[in-house]
Amino acid sequence: MNELIYQLEEVFVMKKKLIALAALLLIMTSFAIAAPKYNWKLASVLPESHPVHQALVFFADELARKSNGDIKVTLFPAGQLGQEADYIQAVKIGSLEFSKVSSGPLGQYAPTLQVVSLPLIWRDLDHQHKVLQGQVGKQLMADLDKAGFKGLVFMDAGFRSITAKKPIYTPADLKGLKIRVMQSKPLIDTINALGATAVPMGQSEVYSALQTNVIDGWENNEPTVLSFNMQEVAKYFSYTRHSSIPDILIMNKKLFDGLPKNIQTMVEETAFEAMQKHNQLWGEMIDKTVAELKAKGMIFNEVKDITEFQKACAGVWKEFEPIVGKDLIDAIVNTK
Repeated sequence: MNELIYQLEEVFVMKKKLIALAALLLIMTSFAIAAPKYNWKLASVLPESHPVHQALVFFADELARKSNGDIKVTLFPAGQLGQEADYIQAVKIGSLEFSKVSSGPLGQYAPTLQVVSLPLIWRDLDHQHKVLQGQVGKQLMADLDKAGFKGLVFMDAGFRSITAKKPIYTPADLKGLKIRVMQSKPLIDTINALGATAVPMGQSEVYSALQTNVIDGWENNEPTVLSFNMQEVAKYFSYTRHSSIPDILIMNKKLFDGLPKNIQTMVEETAFEAMQKHNQLWGEMIDKTVAELKAKGMIFNEVKDITEFQKACAGVWKEFEPIVGKDLIDAIVNTK
């Protein structure tokens, strides 16, 4: 009798082990099924509150949805992985799959791309959209491709104006001021041509540099001023609108080229949708951002005569004609 009870206990224990093993195998199988086939990283220097980041969240979510979980894009906002120069190099060598960067620094790799950074070349954002979503945009993306990057889409970055510790009304007001710029030769030359001293510097360093008087101002758009709380250290926003340098969503070219055609198409189409969403968010956010900045003490002013700024910057166009080509400049200017 005791032996029978012992045998039954053995069977019971064995059944429990088999059930546990089956459960473990089921969990492992579930994880194997759920694990993404493509696990990618996307880095940006902008914080989560910025419209660009919201569009990148859309991009990641849509790729996951369209691929039924086969694609996972992990976002690293707010400069978590470094500065834009680091991201550009990382995407080029393949240690980072995607990044949203300004097209300004990319001009070091694809010289013709510097045309978008020329001062006062854009009449408004509608003009910029027509150009960059047309033949000129295709040419610039092709040149970027030759430089070792897959350029997916251009994204609005608004017009850049001067934020400083005093209002700017004429180029003469910039004389002697140190103005932070990103690493873009046309932008550096523009600020210098306007009479200031351009100081290239990473985005994350600007607040403390203004706070400690290492620089006297910087130039950027309204949402970025608010996202980094720059109104706390430089309260005057002067509408110079000297430049509008679009962002670009870039991808490692070797990775893109090696993807199946259907995944390539999915990435390109989703990037285009993210661009549309971003541009919509950007337009909706400007008035709200200005109101919020004013409530926080920022003072806005228009310049007295934009033609003074145009005259001061005329030499920058001439300087870059041999680099980007006069035909390319004319194609932008003549787009209606």
